[in-house]
Amino acid sequence: DAWEATAGYDCDFVLFFDCPEDVMTQRLLGRNEGRTDDNIETIKKRFKTFEESSMPVVEYYKGIDKVRWVSSVESPEDVYAKTKAFFDAM
Repeated sequence: DAWEATAGYDCDFVLFFDCPEDVMTQRLLGRNEGRTDDNIETIKKRFKTFEESSMPVVEYYKGIDKVRWVSSVESPEDVYAKTKAFFDAM
């Protein structure tokens, strides 16, 4: 509701890339970008913040059938194909 009131319109859908915490942690720790905040403690805090701040929005849009889920555990090619299909269907 807040987005619609602020922007003056609602979205066609919400794209949600579903990535389990353990997979996300492995990817972040393995990316070797030299970031000091890529450590277990900070990653867990980021994930918790995401769950607390973003998941209520996802749940709201899920309740009105506007969430499009993509498993991000699959290959990059599969994730792209599934994501593209949602936009192609518009």
